[in-house]
Amino acid sequence: MRRRRTGRIPARLRTRRRLVLWSTPLALAVVLVAVKLLSVVFVGNAAVRDYADSDAESLATDAAILGVANVIEPAKAPFVKGAQAVLERRLDDADALFDEALTRTRDAQSCPVRVNLTLVRERRGDDAAFIGRNADARDLYTQALGIVAQAPGNCFAGNTDPDQERRAVRADAAARLQAKIDGLRDAPPMAPPPPPPPP
Repeated sequence: MRRRRTGRIPARLRTRRRLVLWSTPLALAVVLVAVKLLSVVFVGNAAVRDYADSDAESLATDAAILGVANVIEPAKAPFVKGAQAVLERRLDDADALFDEALTRTRDAQSCPVRVNLTLVRERRGDDAAFIGRNADARDLYTQALGIVAQAPGNCFAGNTDPDQERRAVRADAAARLQAKIDGLRDAPPMAPPPPPPPP
């Protein structure tokens, strides 16, 4: 028959228990960071597929997942939300979200965000020019041109996009925007609206 030990716990066992208790939160934090890193990769790839499929609903889900504990790649969630807004034709929201993503992105890695923000601002300028808001259109085109000018090398001119059409759109961005600005200078002023009908 064994005798039951009574009394104090041996020092080694106490130390082992303390180490387990102290290291548990750290181990849990490491596991959570690993899960977040993996989710950024998987959900980021899903977002690319969902955008290519024009699936705005799935993009919203992707953005929500990326937004949880968004410290590893803080630009991803607003970028994906901006892509979703483009698919839903909410260009003002897309502009704000891509602008937020740009502020969270290092200059050297800002090319994809700059391309999307430039195209959204250009489209908003086109919409403003179409309804005769030439001053707003000029402002949007000028902002887009500034984004192109501040882009890292080969982001627009000299880019190597594998898609020929996208490569051309990016390469011609500065010249196209400048031509639109110049075209607005030559545009006749808008006619005043007709007077209201008599009572």
